[in-house]
Amino acid sequence: MATSSEVKAGLDEISTMIKASRQKMVASKERVSAQEISLNSIPTVYSDVLDTVNSYGTDDIFEALCKAELAKMTSEFMALVADINLAVADLANRTEF
Repeated sequence: MATSSEVKAGLDEISTMIKASRQKMVASKERVSAQEISLNSIPTVYSDVLDTVNSYGTDDIFEALCKAELAKMTSEFMALVADINLAVADLANRTEF
């Protein structure tokens, strides 16, 4: 059986671990929110590039390649945005941080 001083030290260690984990969760919430803002800015920041690629045809090799790359990136972007939206919503519901 633990002594009083061992119990006190153990409780202090548990408290320290909980505090550190809470701080990391708050920081994670901030980082996820920052990534959401960053990703959501892509269509605006790169609107000229996106409009140009979307106007490309498929006869020119360069234009076709750009369209194909944009299609792949769009799929990846949409999946990542969906994941981040879920994470932001989940973290927003956790007010105990």
